[in-house]
Amino acid sequence: MFFKNFHLTLASVLLAAPMLNSSAKAKQSSPNILIIMTDQQRWDALRFSGANSVIKTPNLDKLAASGAYFSQACSPCPVSGPARTSMLTGRLTETTGVRTNMDSDDNKHVSYKTYDQLLVANGYVAEYFGKFHSPDFMADCYSNPSEYGYTGAKLIKDWEKLYHFYLAQHVIKTQPKEGELIDFSFYNGIRYTPAPIDRRYPYLPTGTIPEKELDRRQHTQSDHHGHLHLDAKHTITAVQGRQTIDALERNKDNKFIITCSFHCPHSPMLPSEPYASLYKPSEMPIPKTITDKMAGNPYAKSNGRMLMPEYADSTKIGYMIANYYGFVTEIDDWVGKILDKLDELKLRDNTLIVFMSDHGEMLGAHGMREKNIFLEESVRVPLVISYPSEITARRIETPVSLLNIFATIVDFAGINAASDGFSLRGMALGKKAPVDFAVSEWNWPNREVPNLMIRTQEWKLLISRHNEKKHLDALYDLKNDPFELTNLLYTDRVANTKTAEALKGRLVEYLEDVKYSYVDDIKRRRF
Repeated sequence: MFFKNFHLTLASVLLAAPMLNSSAKAKQSSPNILIIMTDQQRWDALRFSGANSVIKTPNLDKLAASGAYFSQACSPCPVSGPARTSMLTGRLTETTGVRTNMDSDDNKHVSYKTYDQLLVANGYVAEYFGKFHSPDFMADCYSNPSEYGYTGAKLIKDWEKLYHFYLAQHVIKTQPKEGELIDFSFYNGIRYTPAPIDRRYPYLPTGTIPEKELDRRQHTQSDHHGHLHLDAKHTITAVQGRQTIDALERNKDNKFIITCSFHCPHSPMLPSEPYASLYKPSEMPIPKTITDKMAGNPYAKSNGRMLMPEYADSTKIGYMIANYYGFVTEIDDWVGKILDKLDELKLRDNTLIVFMSDHGEMLGAHGMREKNIFLEESVRVPLVISYPSEITARRIETPVSLLNIFATIVDFAGINAASDGFSLRGMALGKKAPVDFAVSEWNWPNREVPNLMIRTQEWKLLISRHNEKKHLDALYDLKNDPFELTNLLYTDRVANTKTAEALKGRLVEYLEDVKYSYVDDIKRRRF
């Protein structure tokens, strides 16, 4: 098996090299590492992708243009907690046991070390700012300075609560004016002017919301859209950006791995000025699939699609897109400031920079919002690896999973550690990929939607581990159907079974290599 052979080859190379068993050796031979991660940024929410001429991301574009840009990177799981835990440990979600966001709050699931823990054991100083969303014992390696009385892993896990403390100290809250509402989903009492796509917009101008509706929907972040009345210097993006800049200054003489994990462009979709007005809703690109009836699509009923027609409304979706793009541009501005700080400290040449997102956002595609599915807008994400002293500009079209980030980071740090993935370092240097597909997981017990995805450059197979006829698998020809409008296993199953079986065979080979729990179930699956 090629993937297994690759693992053996990598292991032999690492074992033949001098092992870095001391802090001194690691510090002398390995780069600083800066991880910049967004939450819910789809692959084309980046002008450099070539698929978006509207969004403004000059700093990220410059970073992508100077390093290795992976144009078809995929999330290991299109949900935050499982994806982030897989990225930190290099293990599939079924292997980590963190299959849902709730699992990330339970320490009993994971026994694997993260790349941060391994690097700290080899002489690095690690600090982490922003959304963590992984088991808290995995945060025991960070050296963040105490804040509001919080220290250690609790400081990392309670990042949202600490932001609320920050708001209480720096922002005077005021009562909503006519036409305004209060956001309690994330911003803890800050007023905002809702957009027409906002769940509570129909109850304006009085703002009087039925008690039943208030109880059921008040704390759902995804329902909130509009303009937040908060000075831009106090937004969550600004706070996380400043924390990262301070960390760079604080650790300029250390060998460091610093993570800036931005909350945005995750909902609530409430940017502040000037970003709230940067994009005009009427000028936003309407998704080509917004009116898709999804016949034969396994996700026809997913994400509350049937109950939320506003996300299939071409007159409203522009508001969501404008808010989302505003968030991305705000992040881009702060990425520029972070990179400027690296340059000021003369650290850029010896700093490995990884920019990525945990998963995407449907943003009206197929009439849906959020993530949770294997369609492109949800599972495909931006990925840039920059290391000026080693990597030159390169665009890589081969699909890869962010599961490989673990192996990539320990490779650059000179540490030998096993994982379910492979280092992207070779690809970033122009070498051939050891495999030409990406795998993603989700909803492993669910019998109604696919549990696994395998994606090559031209094909995508969505497959259940449950061998039941009622389950709808899917095969998409990405070359001729990039918007995934036609499930070939639905329109002409017989003619496309051979292709589906070939993809399943490659998936099974990989799953056998990594000793996946349900590989026998996948083997038995019939189309």
